[in-house]
Amino acid sequence: MKKGVFFISLLLFLAGGGADASQPRPFAGNGLLIVRHMNPASSPFPPSLTLYRETGIGRIGEFPVTEIPLLSLFVKMPPREFPLAVMAKRGDWLLVIYDDAGREGWVKMARWWAYDKWENFLNGRVVTLIPGLGKERAILRGEPSESSPLTAWLSPDETLRVIEVRENWLLVGTTTGVSGWLSWRDGDDRLLISIGERINQQKR
Repeated sequence: MKKGVFFISLLLFLAGGGADASQPRPFAGNGLLIVRHMNPASSPFPPSLTLYRETGIGRIGEFPVTEIPLLSLFVKMPPREFPLAVMAKRGDWLLVIYDDAGREGWVKMARWWAYDKWENFLNGRVVTLIPGLGKERAILRGEPSESSPLTAWLSPDETLRVIEVRENWLLVGTTTGVSGWLSWRDGDDRLLISIGERINQQKR
């Protein structure tokens, strides 16, 4: 696929199927859990998570993954894969938010699930800003700091390629060749971006 066609197709996805400005922005946490069936063809129902107040102690209950706040509006995933923000990790146990009130529970990692730190997951992906954030978020800076000089203003639907991840900042490049640092989560640990596919470097 040619570079221009690729970016246009990703832009159309993110503009049409990405985050809704009316939806509350989710917490980012320190990584991403992808929940899936061991055998996707084995059941028509979504998988469930058994949650605990502590790692293996104080069972809260079993919840279908679709009843748990997901990042599906903000992270592009294949069908029947369910992304959750991970707030903490202890060995094979992951802390996730399980209701809209922000309550948290521990779930044990299954071997057919996937966990990735944001630093690894975001690198090389295409992202756009979540709509309605305000002009103060639609900027690139010369360094990963709020006090760094402005490099460029971004249009609301600007498509960006992630080059490097450094804590709360992304070094991104635009389709016009401009690069700079973008804040991808705010001081309350909430996402500021919608996340698309990873660019295949061999096809660029």
